[in-house]
Formats: sequence, C-alpha cells, structure tokens
Amino acid sequence: MSIKAISLLFAVIFLAGCQGNVKKSAASKQQEDASSVVAGASASEPINSEAPAAKKALRVTNENAISPYRALTEQLIKQGQQALAEQRLLTPEEDNANLYFQAVLGRDPGNYQATLGIASIVDRYNEWAWRAAQQGNYSMAERYLDSARLANPEDATISQMSARVERLKKQRLDAAKQRRTAPAKSAASSSVEPSVKPEQQRQPEAKEGQFFLPKTLFSLSDDEIIEKMQPIIDQVAKDKSDVAIYWPNDKEARLLYQIINSRVLDYRVRAMIYHRAKYMVELQQN
Repeated sequence: MSIKAISLLFAVIFLAGCQGNVKKSAASKQQEDASSVVAGASASEPINSEAPAAKKALRVTNENAISPYRALTEQLIKQGQQALAEQRLLTPEEDNANLYFQAVLGRDPGNYQATLGIASIVDRYNEWAWRAAQQGNYSMAERYLDSARLANPEDATISQMSARVERLKKQRLDAAKQRRTAPAKSAASSSVEPSVKPEQQRQPEAKEGQFFLPKTLFSLSDDEIIEKMQPIIDQVAKDKSDVAIYWPNDKEARLLYQIINSRVLDYRVRAMIYHRAKYMVELQQN
C-alpha cells in the first residue's frame, strides 16, 4: 500500500472518532437538561399539593369561629346563672341575675336560657314570700312579692301567691277573732267534723293518677292542707307530670296549682283548670 493511501485512511478514522464524541456529548447534555426539568417539577409539587389543604383548614376555622355578638350573649347568660346561684337576684345594682338576663332578652328576645332565668328569680321570691307568710311576717312577704314583680310583673304566679298570702292572713285573723269572742262557736264547729267524714268516704274510687280532695280543704289549717296534698306533690315531682284540676271555685283552684308548683322544684308544672265539682287533681302524662 502506498504512503498516500495510508495517510488517507488515518484521516478518515480520525474524523469518524471526532463525530462520535460530538454526538455522545450532545446526548449527555440533553439527558442532563431533562433531569433538571424533572427535578424542578418534583421539588415544586409539594408546595402545590399543600396549598388546597391549608385553604381548607382556614375555611373550617372561620366557619367554627363564634361571632363577637354571640360570644357576648353567652357571657351574659353565664354571668346571670352565676349570680342566680349566689342569690344575687336584684342586688348589687350593677351585678345581679336580673340585670344580666334582661340584657340578654334585650339583645335576643325570647332567649330560652334568659327566660328560664327570669322565671327562676320569680319562683324564688314567691317561695320566700310564702315562707315569710307562714311565719306571720306578712310585710316581708309583700316585699318579696314586689321584688318578684320587678323581675317580671306579668308572671301570673305572683298574683296567685299574693292571693294565697292574703287568704292565709285572713284565715289567721278570723281564727284569732273567733278565739277571743266566741270560743263556744269554735267548739261547735269542731264537733261538726265527724259529719264530714262520711261525705269523704262516699267519694268515688280514684283511678291511677287521680287524687280526690275534701270539699272543705281550704277550711283546714295550712299544715293540714299540705298534708292532704303531699301525695299529689310527690307524684308530680316523681313523674314530672302536668295536672288537671277539677274544682268549682276558680280562686281555690288556682291556689291548688300554686301549692303544687311552688313545692315541685325541678321544673315548672303546667295545669288545666276545669270548673267542675269533682274536687279532684288528675295527673296528665306528657
């Protein structure tokens, strides 16, 4: 082979090697660029996936947040309940149960907790008024009733308790007058008692939930009246029942209701009054 041919052969081999290195370098560069793009995409993915979760958590937090208006209302109710538990009903002037509950009703008329709180204040003053009357302190009883009226002048139980106190006062005054002026009449009236018993024995047999009372119930002393009605009070408190009162005299029927309601402390008893001469109290299933 000639020297010229050998030189030509070496030149061809050299050019082929250089072309292969160029292709290989270009391929490596493309792979590196692709890897960089993939890595960049992978690094950005967690940020995009976390964003919706953060937005969702923020939205739930906003939905569960209590508005300032509602928060203040609930705070007033709690303060009223605390004052009620501590017997701060109308005093001190700027920190009492009635003040807080009335403030709630001013913001939210018909609020159940505040309405219940006002009713509890009235019931407590009614109870204190009756205790004072039983002890003969009628002026104190009237002051308690005036306090109840400050809480809710439209509560019917206040007028009922007032009538009950006045009746008790009159009964005691009449009894004292009879003892001073006509002891013989008092003895005669006591001798009539046996004639009442056969009448009581002729009362119809009571069914379940029915309680018959003597027609002369309100001629008895307060202690005797309570003794006659205690079985009714106990059963109402146990069953949390409403009552139907069958009594011809409306005033006496309302007194019967007041006696029952004032001695059932867990809840307020509801009653229907029927002006019928059955002289009976019947428990109503809720």
